[in-house]
Amino acid sequence: MFLNLIPDKASFLFVLLLLVLAYELPATNSEQMMMNVVIFFMVSSFFPLLSRVCAIYCIGIKSQMSLYFKKLTDNIASLILGRRYMQSMTAFAAQEINSDLGKLTCEIKSVNQRFLDLTIKAPDFLRSTEEAIRKMFNKNISRGKVSVFIRFYPNQDVNLNELTVNQSLLKQIQACSVAVHDTLGGQYNFGVSQAMNWQDVIIQQPADTSALQKVAVELMEKSVADLIASRKREGQAMKDVLIEKIDIIQNKTNEIRAFMPQINQALQDKLKQKLEDFDVEVNPERFEQEVAFQLQRIDVGEEIDRLDAHVIEVKRVLDLDEPVGRRLDFLIQELNRESNTIGSKSASILSSNASIDLKVAIEQMREQVQNIE
Repeated sequence: MFLNLIPDKASFLFVLLLLVLAYELPATNSEQMMMNVVIFFMVSSFFPLLSRVCAIYCIGIKSQMSLYFKKLTDNIASLILGRRYMQSMTAFAAQEINSDLGKLTCEIKSVNQRFLDLTIKAPDFLRSTEEAIRKMFNKNISRGKVSVFIRFYPNQDVNLNELTVNQSLLKQIQACSVAVHDTLGGQYNFGVSQAMNWQDVIIQQPADTSALQKVAVELMEKSVADLIASRKREGQAMKDVLIEKIDIIQNKTNEIRAFMPQINQALQDKLKQKLEDFDVEVNPERFEQEVAFQLQRIDVGEEIDRLDAHVIEVKRVLDLDEPVGRRLDFLIQELNRESNTIGSKSASILSSNASIDLKVAIEQMREQVQNIE
């Protein structure tokens, strides 16, 4: 039975290799490797011709096709393992649902906020469901200013309030009015309008809305799911932008690193040229000390190394299955700090231009990060 699932012997050997490697890898990589094996069997059982391509991806051969299957398997793994996607704090969702009593509508608006700020505006008969609604949001959202608007449009023949007459109070009022008339005399003019204006003569009792409350909870579940899906789509788009910008930062950092020997040599040549222009005898040892001092003043090696470390950390954080907005915000500050230092130490138009490009990319990242949960 098991052999029927194996497309061919070569693929089976690939799978055995993966299983052996899975035991040697750390927990996270092992989990991913095992998931790749599962997905490999799923795909290959339905598409035997793709089995070899899947296997090529699984052993890590970097090609355009393997990158495509990596994205495919990552998405499937996220669904199977219940992993979270990066979420934006800006989103909108609208849902409606019909019941025997009428139509319920829900609109949810979400914008960026440091913490979760939830506001719910709903009809009075849904107050008992507010705690359940808040639990839905607390379970799925950690940051953002979220505004919830629930409206009810009843059918024409539906009334959510029942009015009854307080017979006991009405009889007491009538008896008192007769007694007052007997005592004072005159025309007896106590009527319906006076009785209706008396407090608590008409009792308003809410109708049974338990069925409608269940429908409201169902509506909220759909609305929250719609909001989360919208936040994930927006978050994925932001993640793509951040990856693009962080690649620019990495490329510019490499450019500055490549420019440094050229910049250092240009500085030494400039100092020598100035001495030749002044036609002054200089102690070679003293000249070397001055050159070393000037090179140390413009050296950005440490800043470049820290930029590399921050870039690696940003890429790692972007793949975390948790809210990463605050962490990314801190990393952006560190990136900005290092780029400013590089700009202040710039001694060449080459490094100055690269530093400006760094700051532009970092600022664009900062604008995106402000909206990430």
